[in-house]
This record gives sequence, structure tokens and C-alpha cells, in this order.
Amino acid sequence: MKNLLCICLLLIGVGGCKPGIPSDIVQPEKMGEVLYDIHMVDGYISTIASADSAKSTSAAYYKGIYKKFGIDSVIYTKSMNYYYDHPEVLNVMYEKITGKLKKLKEKEDKINAKRLKKLAAIEKAKKDSLDKADPKRVIRAAAAKKDSLAKAEILLKKTKADVARKLKKDSLTRVIELKKVKKEEAKKLKVRTDEAAALKKESDASAAKKNK
Repeated sequence: MKNLLCICLLLIGVGGCKPGIPSDIVQPEKMGEVLYDIHMVDGYISTIASADSAKSTSAAYYKGIYKKFGIDSVIYTKSMNYYYDHPEVLNVMYEKITGKLKKLKEKEDKINAKRLKKLAAIEKAKKDSLDKADPKRVIRAAAAKKDSLAKAEILLKKTKADVARKLKKDSLTRVIELKKVKKEEAKKLKVRTDEAAALKKESDASAAKKNK
């Protein structure tokens, strides 16, 4: 009977280990839960401004996680080193962790959305109450909004006018520069024409002398 009990315990111990993964390594399912808790803690620790406070707080949290899963930092480090050498197993764990974190985020987003909706309703009720107590407040708010829109329209028109003036100025500048260029080209052309005429005249005179 005693031997049978020992065999049963041995089979249970072996059955708890994944094929090929050593028994002194935290098994994937359990390791995934450990990593999930650690990442939750890391997310919280990242919000602590003081480096010293973050370090002491994280150490206390990690110690609590190790105790929760019946391991210590040595076993955790050894297991992580093993899974780093077997990334395909680690990847499966992180896919599950990502899924759990996504579900948690969606749940938190829904809770926050409800909370914000409730706060918005309270703020609206307060605003409506103030409006009823002070009707002039609504008029002032409307006037302020109208004034703001009017100023925005003025600024827009001014900007458009400035752009138009700049374009016109640039256009006039280009026209003036073009006229200057044309005038300079005309002068150069006249000089070249005069030089050509003088050369022709000199050539004709030289030819006439030879003919005599």
C-alpha cells in the first residue's frame, strides 16, 4: 500500500511537468501566471517617480509574487534563463499574457467610460443649475463664443489679406526685375549690333582700298 502511494505521487509529479521541460524549472502554465503578475507590478512601479521608492516597492512586490507561487528569485531566474533558451515556449506564454492584459484593459476602459459618463452627467446638471440660477450667464457665454468666432474670422481675413499682399508684392517685384533684365539685354544687344556694324564698315573700307 505504501509503495502504491509512492508510485501515485511520483506519477502526479511527473504529470505536472511538460514533456522535455526539466522538473526544477517553473512549468509554462505556472510561469505564465508568475510573469503576468510581474508585468502588472512593473506597470505600477513605472508610475513611481522616485527611483529609490520604485526599487524598494518592486522588491517587496516581487517577494510577494515568489511567495504566492512557492518559488524564490533563484528558481525564477533559472526558469527565465531556460525559457530564453527556448523562445518558442516563452512566446506561447507571452501570447496568453497579452490576451489577459488586453481583456483587463478592455474591462478597465468600460469602467472608466461609465465613470466619465457619470461625471459628465453631474457636470451638466451643475451647469444647467447655474444657468437656471443665472440666465445672464448663458447670454455671456454665448456672447463670448460669438466674440471668439468673430476674432477668429478677423484673424483669418487678415492672414488671407497678408498672403494676398505678399503675392502681389512678389509679383510686382518679379515684373520689375524682368523689366530690368530685358533692359540690360537690350543694351547688350545694341552694343553687339553696333560692334558688328563697325566691323562690317571697316571690312568694307578695307575691301574698297584693295580694289583700287
